[in-house]
Amino acid sequence: MNDATKNPMEAFHTRAKANDGIRVPLYLPTGEKSEHWIEIYGVDSDAFRLADAASRREGFKIAQLESQEARDKATAALTCRLRSKLVKNWSFDMECTEENVYQFLEEAPQIGDAIDRTASSRSVFFGIGSLGSSPTPSSSSSSTSPQKAVSKANAKVSNKSPSKPAASQKS
Repeated sequence: MNDATKNPMEAFHTRAKANDGIRVPLYLPTGEKSEHWIEIYGVDSDAFRLADAASRREGFKIAQLESQEARDKATAALTCRLRSKLVKNWSFDMECTEENVYQFLEEAPQIGDAIDRTASSRSVFFGIGSLGSSPTPSSSSSSTSPQKAVSKANAKVSNKSPSKPAASQKS
């Protein structure tokens, strides 16, 4: 009798696997597989869920910025910071610190997109599904979407203060 048979609800548990993380190969912008890899947590990990909650709170602050350009820049930085929280380790010689990961993802946004897609794919953490960081363009961000929080915050701000225009959500 396996654990899922003892307690059928356990078949739905994802947190432990998300906390363990997975190793993902890195692809060059040309699509060629590199010698490097990155270990990432899943979106159901404790670390990411805490970072996501903080990101949503920060999104409300960003929504109150006067300038659209300032909101756009702050949202992009927030997205990059949130994605950096998904990174557990990497194969680069440089130490895998939050600041180093942030700088890497800022300069290689295609890797951030791939991390986002993979971390959001729960089946990958169970050995099912596609694993990789090929630089395929993504039309929407699946796990790291402070833009959604900013848009929701803008709606609340605009309801309370009609003189402030709401920021448009970038697609």
